[in-house]
Amino acid sequence: MILNKLMVIEYLIGISGATLIVYRVGEYFQYEIVFWDGSLYQPQEIYHESGEARDVGLESIKIVIGYQ
Repeated sequence: MILNKLMVIEYLIGISGATLIVYRVGEYFQYEIVFWDGSLYQPQEIYHESGEARDVGLESIKIVIGYQ
C-alpha cells in the first residue's frame, strides 16, 4: 500500500543555532529540530494544532540551549 500524504511546512524557525520545523501531514501536526551540530530530534508525538507543536518545539530548544 502506498500512502500519498503531503507534508506541508507550517513554521520554520531558527533560534540560537537550532532550526524548528513544524509540519502537517493529513490532519495532524508534528515537529522536528535540527541542532547546530547536525543532530536531529524527531519526536513521535502528534498535535491537533500547529501552534501547540510550535510551542512544544520551542520549549525543547530552550531546554537544550539552557535558556530556562
